Amino acid sequence: MAKTVLSNKGRKTARTFFKESSLLRMLRFAFLLFLSFLLVYIYYLHLTGNLQKTIQHIWSNHQQVIIATSIFITYTVIIFQLGVWRGRSR
Repeated sequence: MAKTVLSNKGRKTARTFFKESSLLRMLRFAFLLFLSFLLVYIYYLHLTGNLQKTIQHIWSNHQQVIIATSIFITYTVIIFQLGVWRGRSR
């Protein structure tokens, strides 16, 4: 809910967009918007029958990058989770 600020004379002044929103909120909105467009694009590829060909094309061209990124993300998540478990045990 948007907050308003009372001035000295009792008048309400609305906050501006940049004072009310933070960078994390805008990044979260952009990420969710990207995911929604990605979902619509995947559904479009499914309807036209090109989804499997597109996935095979992406995999064949970017296989090494996809595998390396997957390994890095998995390693990072495991190290983070071990730290969380260690921190809870103390």
